[in-house]
Amino acid sequence: MDDKEKKIKRMAVWTIAIFATIFASVMAALWIVIFTGGKSAGAALRQAFGAGWPILLVDLVLCAGVYFGYTYFINRKK
Repeated sequence: MDDKEKKIKRMAVWTIAIFATIFASVMAALWIVIFTGGKSAGAALRQAFGAGWPILLVDLVLCAGVYFGYTYFINRKK
């Protein structure tokens, strides 16, 4: 495996880790706020996902953009 492939795989791992961290943080924060309102755990989780999907979508688009932009940048270099 050459240096470019190593860099691209490392960036893939970092972007997945960043997405997972933001996903977990947003869902945990929203779930705690909604669950303390007296709802069941499943209903609170569904409502938390319903409330947090725009944040998660922006996170997904930004992480994918960084990964594909970095891949383009690495493959462009000679």
